[in-house]
Amino acid sequence: MTKKQDAHVPLDVDLPDAELEHRLRQTWTTRPGFWGMIAVVDHKLVARRYIVTAFLFLILGGLLAMAMRLQLARPEARFISPDRYNQIFTMHGTTMMFLFAVPVMEAMAAYFVPLMVGTRNIAFPRLNAFSYWMFLFGGLLLWVAFALDSAPDVGWFAYVPLAGPQYGPGKRADLWAQMITFTEVAALSVAVEIVVTVFKQRAPGMSLDRIPVFVWAMLVMAFLVIMAMPAIMFSSTTLILDRLGGHAFL
Repeated sequence: MTKKQDAHVPLDVDLPDAELEHRLRQTWTTRPGFWGMIAVVDHKLVARRYIVTAFLFLILGGLLAMAMRLQLARPEARFISPDRYNQIFTMHGTTMMFLFAVPVMEAMAAYFVPLMVGTRNIAFPRLNAFSYWMFLFGGLLLWVAFALDSAPDVGWFAYVPLAGPQYGPGKRADLWAQMITFTEVAALSVAVEIVVTVFKQRAPGMSLDRIPVFVWAMLVMAFLVIMAMPAIMFSSTTLILDRLGGHAFL
């Protein structure tokens, strides 16, 4: 944009209050109807969806923990079959870690950090909305497989050789690795948004030494996710290549 064109772009202070309010409402108000619900990019609404969905998965994971404890309450119990127990054990660990712990912390950051640093929305709001749908789809994929008796049965961490093609035939471990890919993309997306929001969208005069302690904590958490998730992504990718492509990475 040239200087001449730039001179014709009105700033907030150049607009009458009524016109400024109209433009802000047109830009930031969520559109009504089903499409508006699907396409919402308000960080507060997306974060609320994250939190509600994560706590629903927490309840499901808690029910699985109760089922395992009922099975182990007395010797030689027949409450759960051995195959189903292996599925429940994997589902509980995966749900608590990848569908609750990480998403709920990032959701808290996505809700509060933009408010605390004085910006209207989180950085890359469409990416933020996209990350939620990736998270939801990955979680539904896992739980639909569990409902169809095809859930992964490879332990909490899907370590090889238990999760490899030799000791984990069928598609159960493949579903686990695919679900992890969806949650990895969602977690990395939100972590990047938090980092960019803190460093690039702070209110004027809010230097890094003036941001709240909570924002610092969420910033550190985002960096930890950025450093940790690529390793998990690489591992799940090599697991898929081993299982479906006949490679021997793991």
